[in-house]
Amino acid sequence: MSSCHYPEDDFDGVFHLVAENDNTIVGIGSFYPEECVGIDSAASYRLRGMATVSSIRGQGIGRNLLEEGIRQCRLRGAELLWCNARTSAVPFYRKLNFDIKGEEFMIDSIGPHFLMVYRYES
Repeated sequence: MSSCHYPEDDFDGVFHLVAENDNTIVGIGSFYPEECVGIDSAASYRLRGMATVSSIRGQGIGRNLLEEGIRQCRLRGAELLWCNARTSAVPFYRKLNFDIKGEEFMIDSIGPHFLMVYRYES
């Protein structure tokens, strides 16, 4: 659990979503109002800490969780939602209309990632 807590969790505008199955948390997503360096946008949110229990992957729970996060960010005025996606998760985000920006990069002790961006239509 400690790896799921970030110092920014208590900042204004931050929200967290969970997916439950039989009263057990099977997925999480945390969303932070945060500018994406190098991407021009007046109102940005960052997805951080997205995860689902491995035994339920492929059942649409992560997709539903992220779709709700996209909706909630929009309700809060977001024009852009971004994340540092694990390279292995790129196909998941692409299915939800996220685009890769830039080259693959490494995050120490986690592995390879891509910056991915979801732009809201006007």
